[in-house]
Amino acid sequence: MKTRLLIAGAVAIGSLGLVACGDDDDDGGKADDGGGGAPSGDSVDYEITGLSYTDLTAPAGGTIKITNDSGVAHTFDSDEEGVIESDVAADGETDVQAPDEAGTYPFHCDIHPSMKATLTVEG
Repeated sequence: MKTRLLIAGAVAIGSLGLVACGDDDDDGGKADDGGGGAPSGDSVDYEITGLSYTDLTAPAGGTIKITNDSGVAHTFDSDEEGVIESDVAADGETDVQAPDEAGTYPFHCDIHPSMKATLTVEG
């Protein structure tokens, strides 16, 4: 009986992890899905508070200060390999550098594939 309960609990927890990965949310939301940023000086703040990313804007070559308050680890990786690759620890912070060239750079989380958004770099 205990074994069945343990298995049922493990399945339930595993299912929550799959369901919790949000979809791409383009409404620039703040509370549940991360905060998009607008450039201010040479850096921009970007907050992850849920399990989806929002689009963000940063100055060319500027710093993106990522704060992860979602309770789970993520990656912040550009779709184009080698442009931006960063791990963001659960409830941690990290800084990444925006590309030097103006343009749009789609990015995603390798851990949660439904987490996708676009970084717009302004020159």
